[in-house]
Amino acid sequence: MERPSGDVVLLDRASRATRGKRLTKLLDEEIQEDELFWSQDALKEEDEDDNYQEEPEIADEFDSDFDEDEPEPEEEEPDKDDADERMHKKKRLVFPGKTLAVKKKKKKILSKLESSPKEEEDHSGKVAEEQQDDAGERMIRKSTRTSVIVRQAERDAIRAALQATIKPVKRKKEGEERRMTQEEMLLEAAQTEIMNLRNLERVLAREEEVKRRAIVHKNVYNGPQIQYISKNGCSYLEFIKGSSFHSEIATGSVQYPEKPVCSITGLPAKYRDPKTGLPYATKEAFKIIRERPR
Repeated sequence: MERPSGDVVLLDRASRATRGKRLTKLLDEEIQEDELFWSQDALKEEDEDDNYQEEPEIADEFDSDFDEDEPEPEEEEPDKDDADERMHKKKRLVFPGKTLAVKKKKKKILSKLESSPKEEEDHSGKVAEEQQDDAGERMIRKSTRTSVIVRQAERDAIRAALQATIKPVKRKKEGEERRMTQEEMLLEAAQTEIMNLRNLERVLAREEEVKRRAIVHKNVYNGPQIQYISKNGCSYLEFIKGSSFHSEIATGSVQYPEKPVCSITGLPAKYRDPKTGLPYATKEAFKIIRERPR
């Protein structure tokens, strides 16, 4: 088929104001996550570790009371401060879309031994930080406690509404059954009698059917019979019901049947035609018998 010739008409469509807005937003988010991932401390290569400081060698000095036994403190002083722990924390990778679980800081037991002024200042700073953490935890606990109370109140309101809509089931107490009147008992007895009579008739009919199937009627022969009796070492034949000795037992010899003769050749016939019933002796005689008109 030939295509119709003519100029192609193109319609100008106004561009949408939100065209590509979602795609641009997704691309910006992907770039931001990529920058956050590659700017982590775990992926930075540090030529020099600023946290490492070489400790100078100090000569051993002995005090005057070196030989005396020192009293054992009740609690050991912590070896490292929070600042050292923060510096020696293991760097971890944070993948895009995932956040690290914030671990609760464990409270450390301060030693009761005397400390220097610097240690006291550090201790006061730690106490202030712990108080701030406790205040934040209290705010979180308070908010969670209020949310739990609100949810419990909602559940109680729903349960009360359901109990108001559902009708209570009244259970009969023992001994509160209504006693039947004399008229009601007579009516129930009459209905029971009718049902019992119907069931009795059904059972009797089933029993009669079983008895009828159990009886077997045998055909009895009433014709002439010959009875064989053995008594006192002798055997007897008794002819009863119209039978006689001469009628049942043949006294003369039976003659042999005559041999068939071929109807065509006159020879003793060995075969017989199933259609005509004529005996034949040879194949040619069979053909002649079949060719004869009926």
